[in-house]
Amino acid sequence: MSKSTEMLSEVKTNILYASMSIDNEKSEKHQKEDSVRMLKARRSIEDYLEEKRLHKCISNGWDIN
Repeated sequence: MSKSTEMLSEVKTNILYASMSIDNEKSEKHQKEDSVRMLKARRSIEDYLEEKRLHKCISNGWDIN
């Protein structure tokens, strides 16, 4: 194998690894963003359910404790 072919092969390999690394970083970023969105959604649902329970207790004249 000639020196230039060897260097070209090494450059291609480095580009491939760099591309894979960028793809992995993008995937991790999207997973983190998805986790944050899911957490916010869950908290919103919990807040809504708690507010609904409170209104029901108040309308029924019950003590919420």
